[in-house]
Amino acid sequence: MAEPISTSSTAALAVTGVGAVSLLPGVDAATVLGAFAGAAVFALNSDELSTGKKIAFLLLSIVMGCLAAPLAATLIARALPADTHVSHGVGALIASAVLVKFLLALIRLADRSDRLMPHVRDPRDGGKQ
Repeated sequence: MAEPISTSSTAALAVTGVGAVSLLPGVDAATVLGAFAGAAVFALNSDELSTGKKIAFLLLSIVMGCLAAPLAATLIARALPADTHVSHGVGALIASAVLVKFLLALIRLADRSDRLMPHVRDPRDGGKQ
C-alpha cells in the first residue's frame, strides 16, 4: 500500500510550485507569494472542509488573490492615511484570504434562501404560503 504524502512534503511541493510560477516573465512575484500566503491562511483555518476541498479552494484562492490584488491594494490604500503605498502583494494576501471565505458565506446564504425571502411565493404551490 502506498504511503500518504506527508504534510511537510505537500508544503514543500506547494512552495516550489509557487516559486516556479513567480519566476515566469510578467508575473509579479510579490503578488503570487502574497496570494499563496493568504490562501494558506484560509486553508489552515477551514476546519469544516475535507482535504480535497481544501486543496481546490487553496488553488481557487490563489487565482482569485492574484486577480483581485490591484483592487484590494487600492481599497486598503484608501483606508490608510494619505500618500500610503500598498503593494499588490499585500492586496493579494488580503484578497485571497477573504474572497473565498466570502463566496462560501454567499453559498451558505443561498442555501437558506427560503428563510431569507419568505414573502416570495413558489409558483408550483398555487401562490399559497
